[in-house]
Amino acid sequence: MRHFLVAVVGAMLLAGSAWAQGAAGDKAAPAKAAPPATAAPPASGMDMSKMGPWSRKPTNEAATKKEIAAFFKQMEENEKKMDVDAMLSAIDFPVTMMTDDSKGVPKVEQWSKEQYGSMMKGMMANMPKDLKTTHKPTVTVLSDSIANVTDDFTITQGKNKMTGRGMVVLVKRDGKWMFKVMGEAGWGDMPSPTASAAPPPAK
Repeated sequence: MRHFLVAVVGAMLLAGSAWAQGAAGDKAAPAKAAPPATAAPPASGMDMSKMGPWSRKPTNEAATKKEIAAFFKQMEENEKKMDVDAMLSAIDFPVTMMTDDSKGVPKVEQWSKEQYGSMMKGMMANMPKDLKTTHKPTVTVLSDSIANVTDDFTITQGKNKMTGRGMVVLVKRDGKWMFKVMGEAGWGDMPSPTASAAPPPAK
């Protein structure tokens, strides 16, 4: 979408430049009458302020970040309780899952609720009781309904400690923040969960 908009704007600028050069070099050309006030603007004269990120700037970024902080706090509570149903209710399915394998090959798929649920239930069943995870999210607000979050997390089990980084894209649907995209490196060598009606991988 961004590339499309850049191309449109570029075409508009080039068209304007060519028109100006032609008008300056052709002094004999008669002046054209101005179009009537009721005439519709040409396609190249679209009002770019009515679309794109400048038309959807956050109205209260601080308030949005507080909402997202509360959302993540609730997610941590759900993790501690191993409440899979609560975790699933916080995801806008189908969810896009991104990772890469040990060779660095990216893997991007869309998972259904059934696929994600089977993966979570399998992980929860084998979760060590003394395993603890802490999160340090960094929120970037794109609009009042879209945000990107980078999470630096730490996992501890006894004396063992591991750190990692993940990312999610959140969307606010019907007044509720939900996960739409999840990404972590290194899981690509594991087989994807199967489902009876699994959607095809995203291209």
